[in-house]
Amino acid sequence: MNFLKVNITRNQGRLEISVNKIDRYFLKELREICTLTYYKEKVILDEEKNYKGTELIERKLTCLDVDFSQSKIYVPVGLLHRIVNFLEDLEIPYSLNIKEKDDINIQMKINFTLYPHQKEAYIKWLECRRGTIAIFTRGGKSFIALRAIYDLKKPTIIFVTTRELATTWKTYLTKYLGIKEYEIGYLGEGVKKITPITISTYVSGVKYIEDIKDKFELVIFDEGHHLPAESFKKIALKIDALYRMVLTATPYRRDRNEVLIFSLCGDLVANIDYISLLKMKIVAPIEVFKAVFAIGQEDKLNKLIEILNEHKDEQTLVFTQYIDTAKKLYFELLKRGFKVALITGEVNKSKRERFFRDFVKGLIKVLVTTTVLDEGITAPDAEVAIIYEGTGEERQMIQRIGRVLGYKPGKKAKIYEIIDITNPKEKVAYLRRKSVREYYRLDLIRKIMHKDSAQTLLETFY
Repeated sequence: MNFLKVNITRNQGRLEISVNKIDRYFLKELREICTLTYYKEKVILDEEKNYKGTELIERKLTCLDVDFSQSKIYVPVGLLHRIVNFLEDLEIPYSLNIKEKDDINIQMKINFTLYPHQKEAYIKWLECRRGTIAIFTRGGKSFIALRAIYDLKKPTIIFVTTRELATTWKTYLTKYLGIKEYEIGYLGEGVKKITPITISTYVSGVKYIEDIKDKFELVIFDEGHHLPAESFKKIALKIDALYRMVLTATPYRRDRNEVLIFSLCGDLVANIDYISLLKMKIVAPIEVFKAVFAIGQEDKLNKLIEILNEHKDEQTLVFTQYIDTAKKLYFELLKRGFKVALITGEVNKSKRERFFRDFVKGLIKVLVTTTVLDEGITAPDAEVAIIYEGTGEERQMIQRIGRVLGYKPGKKAKIYEIIDITNPKEKVAYLRRKSVREYYRLDLIRKIMHKDSAQTLLETFY
């Protein structure tokens, strides 16, 4: 196809591909390149409406518009590398005339150093300035993104799943890059403030996509393993950022939509799992990972007390889903003489920080909490996590487990789930999040612990 001449520019949030002639074969092949595969997850219920599982339904999406009168083709900027590879494979001459957005006028000072595993991942990402970085929870993914923000100095938007994570990112930007808080934009919770460095929830990103689609050159998608596929698709297809980074705890998703992420933001450039972090002594080994089944709420409370008595000398986090449950557990434990504090969204920051200090000192041994500590709030490390209530979401389970994985020499983490088998909702939630265990490769922990001459009492119940 040497008779074709192709020029690629960026225009109004899309790639504009100008050709001297739109050849049918060329267009057919290009259309195939610009057709994305993704999946929708359908819940399967039995005749009594009980959860049985899910099935994945494949969908195809063609992302290409043609203006035959002008001999122009329009595709999302996220497909630039696909287009370039396609042209080079067919030896079609092309010119790439995309001007980078200007550098940002924000003073930054870097206040951290990357660990070797972070540096290696960052160097790989820099080769194309796009790609997916998979580092398991507590492996420091965010610092790789911070380094990219500092080095590129381009308008940047960071997408997050929750407002708590938005708060965490704001803290990182001010603490580790020296960016002043007023210089950071935010889209979420009814706020619409767009600056050269902006944090946005995925929901608000979809809502304001027309306002932000052409304003940023670096886009960071946090929580890539759990971001909603529909939200990601709507944002990643419309935003015209040349440079893209996906941060994820695991490269593969339950709904298989990693294919969509790889297509629009770049292939996997780093994959560091929990076992790798364990070998590097960045996370603590899991000694106990146990599901405890109760019959009714009274038995469930008794099971909790048994576990707390077994670990009475260790710092313990008890996670609930609802404030009422958290309050009930707090008063029940208080009556029984436990050194306990209650952390909910109703507890103000100064009081919460005082509880945290007492927890670190050992004056408090048990923190009963709700979803407020799932993510986004910096909390002291603990040794035991008890999931008393929870959703079926993997993200929540991973974040809660992460609260006890901070590394200290000789430390071993213990994780318990207590499930009331008479409660259908609890059974469904347990079954849905059960796959999380696979991420921790419990079989390999035994070998590593044995190799380090440390005895493990790992228990797993399936």
